Amino acid sequence: MDTGVKITAFAAALAATFGTAYGVGTAVDPAAAKSRAGGSTVHAGTTAPGSTPQPAAGEAHSGTSHRH
Repeated sequence: MDTGVKITAFAAALAATFGTAYGVGTAVDPAAAKSRAGGSTVHAGTTAPGSTPQPAAGEAHSGTSHRH
């Protein structure tokens, strides 16, 4: 088998593999389904850019460091 044919066959198999993975991932991605339904894809514990993170319930912050 010629080297050019081997490289072409490898590239075609690689493209088919990634194309299939992309198609399956798009079809079954729960985040995409949630956003299509109007739900939020923001995870708990994240903050919007430019906002100040707030301590979680029960984790009050005194504003001072407790490191010694």
